[in-house]
Amino acid sequence: MSITRKLAKLILTLLTLPILVVVWLLKWFVMFLYCCSAWIFYLLGSVLFATAVLSFLMKQSQGMEALQMLIGGFVIFMIPQVVGSVAVFLELAAATIRQVWYI
Repeated sequence: MSITRKLAKLILTLLTLPILVVVWLLKWFVMFLYCCSAWIFYLLGSVLFATAVLSFLMKQSQGMEALQMLIGGFVIFMIPQVVGSVAVFLELAAATIRQVWYI
């Protein structure tokens, strides 16, 4: 029985190894994009937020226009957070695939 178990473990390892490599590559690609673009999105979201608040306070825009800019700034500011959670999900997927090896 132990020979069939070792053979099954070897087969599962060989089947999941390419999947694991693809998940790792996707995770590193997503992390690269996250690190490169996070500061740009944070800066752009902060500029939109400041523009919305200041234009409303100085009566340059109506309340609805300022609210639209605030929502746009918030959405742009949150894009790196969503990408970061995708990277965490990919790491979770890689850890789950690695658990197959320990059966």
